[in-house]
Amino acid sequence: MATAFSLLGDQALYSVLPVYFEELGLAPIEVGLILSVNRWIRLITNHFAYRMAERFRSDLLFVGALLLGSLTTAMYVFTSLFTVLLAARLIWGLAWSFIRHIGVLEVMRDVPADVSGRTMGVYNGISRLGSVTGLFGGALLVDLVGFSAALFAIACASLLAIPMGLKARLPDRPLPSGQSTKGFMVTTDARIYAVIGFALGAVGPGLVAATLGAVLADRLGVTVSAVSAATLTGAILAARYVLDSLAAPWLGGLSDRYGVRTSVVAFTSFGGMALLVAAGVDNVYLVAILTILFFGAGTALQAGVTGAVSQHGSGPFRNFNTSMDFGAASGPLVGWWLLDALGFDAAGIALGGGMYLMLALFVAVARSRL
Repeated sequence: MATAFSLLGDQALYSVLPVYFEELGLAPIEVGLILSVNRWIRLITNHFAYRMAERFRSDLLFVGALLLGSLTTAMYVFTSLFTVLLAARLIWGLAWSFIRHIGVLEVMRDVPADVSGRTMGVYNGISRLGSVTGLFGGALLVDLVGFSAALFAIACASLLAIPMGLKARLPDRPLPSGQSTKGFMVTTDARIYAVIGFALGAVGPGLVAATLGAVLADRLGVTVSAVSAATLTGAILAARYVLDSLAAPWLGGLSDRYGVRTSVVAFTSFGGMALLVAAGVDNVYLVAILTILFFGAGTALQAGVTGAVSQHGSGPFRNFNTSMDFGAASGPLVGWWLLDALGFDAAGIALGGGMYLMLALFVAVARSRL
């Protein structure tokens, strides 16, 4: 639950900025930078968190990161100046590196390999309740009371992460260093997991989440207010995390049952086709349904793959997260650049669909023990 509260401010921006960026005085490329810079910085801070977690107490680092994350949300309240928002996102990226690394590895410690996907699904389901609230509730609040007032309320709520983190009673010792005793990851598997991680980050949290608001605003038409587009964007993005909360344990369990390779091929094929169709239709309700189906596939992939990687220890988990963050950092920039350059609002979604289908083919033919 501490992780859930820490995500409120971060997630609210994904439903608000793609619709309200002009009113806030931001350019499209600035939106892409704001929504991606927290991931770029994690290419550095993931390694920093990994090293610090091996030297210092997990409980203190975790609570300190929760406090830092809450303070970044408060920074959004005072101004919509690009440089301030950018700085806040950089600091949030640092905090999230610690929250994710320590939180996941402590939860997954001593979990049997044959239930890793299901256990990861349970963890994702609980923590992503904050994403649901931030995306939908944040958009609704901004529609009702404005950007600054809404972010102030969210900042206050995010402070609840701190007592939740204290209540979690994490061990008062560092994370164990080195490789897990549950098995070593060969070089080929590590590279394939890196490719999977990059694609998972670039498509879902990157291309789709960052540009969906622009797609929906266009599909709704110029006669419908931006308020409706923002709320609808928040609702659809929140549906992704509702799926995490309700279906992730079951969907992650499919990876335990049928294997990571089979799950990746099946769910990336399904998700990729859903995005390609969504990019080509004009009906806003069909776009919404197809996007939610894509998010369902993403829920299964995140639970199954992340659970499997976490079994190999702190180092491989850090590398997988960094690959995923690199993809998630690139996605918003590429998506908004394509939108600006091509004038096609669904360019990012179409590219994401193609990337998922290419990943399915790559994993299907790769020589690996996945």
